[in-house]
Amino acid sequence: MKVTLKPAMKYVALGFSFYLIFLLAQLPANKLYSFFEDILEEQNIPLKVYGLSGSLWHGEAKRISYNGLHFNQVGWELHPLALLSGNLSATLRYKNGTADASGLFSYGIDGTITAENFRANLEASEALKLAKIPAVKLGGEFKLNLPYWVISDNRLVAVSGRLLWADAKSMFPQKLNLGNLVVDLSTGDDGIITAKLGDGGGPLALSGGLTLAPDGKYDFKGQFVARAGRNSVLGRALGFMARYNANGEAVMTRSGNIAEFGFLLGSGTRR
Repeated sequence: MKVTLKPAMKYVALGFSFYLIFLLAQLPANKLYSFFEDILEEQNIPLKVYGLSGSLWHGEAKRISYNGLHFNQVGWELHPLALLSGNLSATLRYKNGTADASGLFSYGIDGTITAENFRANLEASEALKLAKIPAVKLGGEFKLNLPYWVISDNRLVAVSGRLLWADAKSMFPQKLNLGNLVVDLSTGDDGIITAKLGDGGGPLALSGGLTLAPDGKYDFKGQFVARAGRNSVLGRALGFMARYNANGEAVMTRSGNIAEFGFLLGSGTRR
């Protein structure tokens, strides 16, 4: 009798837990946020949400602010079955003017964040604002298509997909048209992330790439060529940032640890 009762009780407890989650998810999102707002303030979590509609299960916020960053028209749809594997999973979407992003995000009990089918379109100037890099002036639009990426321990540990910098421009100290630039991203079995550089046949010919090891060490080598010639405006600008080799390529090499860029990426990159 005891052998059959214990498994039965487990299923009852599991069913009751899902029923409670279902009831909670049906509550209005604005009511739930009102309940947690004081907790967020007590824990000094800089999260503010405005214009909530829908439920925890499926809803939208007109504006979300977090630590100085602002996002408009943020929608979500929770996937409760992911709780069975210990993950909090939701499809998120964001749209603000010409910027938009969407993807399936999962947050694990170990703090790992996984994204699938992530797509985003963002003006380069807006991307710099989000990254809080005001000294750099860029033009064009970033288009990301990343089927998969993972952040663990506050750093990127795996990624696959493509970043297109469409109609790329450098705006300072002078305006330079660069064309369409491409970065293809992949992760090997050894955990090394590889970024391969390319271009779409515009003013700037670009090749080379970057590797990032699990311990944060990176190696970069890029070859840059102005298709209008070394004496063009772009060609002379390349000569200031890199050395020309015998083949007429401006070559740049760098190596170090990603922690060097902690002032851009946040303290979590320091190990």
